[in-house]
Amino acid sequence: MKSQIIAFTNKLDNDVNHLTELYLPCPRSNRRSIYFHNDKGTLYEMQKVTGPGRKSAWLIDADIYKDGAVRFVTALDPLFMALPILDEAYKKDNTKFRTLDDIFSRENVKLEIVGTETLDDEGITSDEYSKPIDVHRLTNITGFTQQLAHLCDVQEIATELFVYKLSYEKTLDWLVKKVDRLMSNEAFKKSFESTKQEALLMKLEAVYTLSNYLNKDWFNRLLTKLEIEEEKEEIELGDITNYVTDASPSGFFKRAHPDEAFLDTPAKKKKPQVPRSLAKVNTKGMKSITSFFTKK
Repeated sequence: MKSQIIAFTNKLDNDVNHLTELYLPCPRSNRRSIYFHNDKGTLYEMQKVTGPGRKSAWLIDADIYKDGAVRFVTALDPLFMALPILDEAYKKDNTKFRTLDDIFSRENVKLEIVGTETLDDEGITSDEYSKPIDVHRLTNITGFTQQLAHLCDVQEIATELFVYKLSYEKTLDWLVKKVDRLMSNEAFKKSFESTKQEALLMKLEAVYTLSNYLNKDWFNRLLTKLEIEEEKEEIELGDITNYVTDASPSGFFKRAHPDEAFLDTPAKKKKPQVPRSLAKVNTKGMKSITSFFTKK
């Protein structure tokens, strides 16, 4: 049984030839994750389906691959990766224009701290800076610097030397266009035809889709910009929002993390859910269902 990764992309598999790894902070969680780019300048992410179900394996030709998880390699707009980095630089001094080298540096990367590691005086774990972060390589992606005008105010201070500063107004306008584009997508619209949901809920679902690439602050800013409120659902633990629960489709996807080596880790077994109507039934003295299948 071999240990390999099986991943899927669209039929134009030539687009994902010669991929180069990039270690970047996830724009939503700030967790260090693996992304890829090719020689055509396209940025890709790999997502692994972590929905319910038994462990599985792939049988390809005469080989069995023990990690049977489903992974998808999909193109990603690099501006989503740039936003939290630009925002961090903006928070340090919101009056200052900066060069790309100054913005896309380790100093403007805020990684999620996993576990209970001891922090130093600057709030950094002992091994955090020993792991590679490739934010400076984002500027090598074809067309990336030109696209930054969607998020930033830009000034030319010398011949072909530009400086940048994040603009909240431009960024929110860009995000609104992303929402509109999703809502005009035929596949996205078709998913709402059978439900007959009103347009407002359709727009909210488009925002939830974008929230896979936005932290909580930008998610809330976008809701405010669109003048809509987040739907809440009542559960036993109280009011929680779709942004932080598995209620949205994003709950079944997990971004590839380098420390996981792309392999499934054993999951804790959960007790089967009991229908609420049977939860209070007195089962004392009742035989288990498995007793009917044992030898007499």
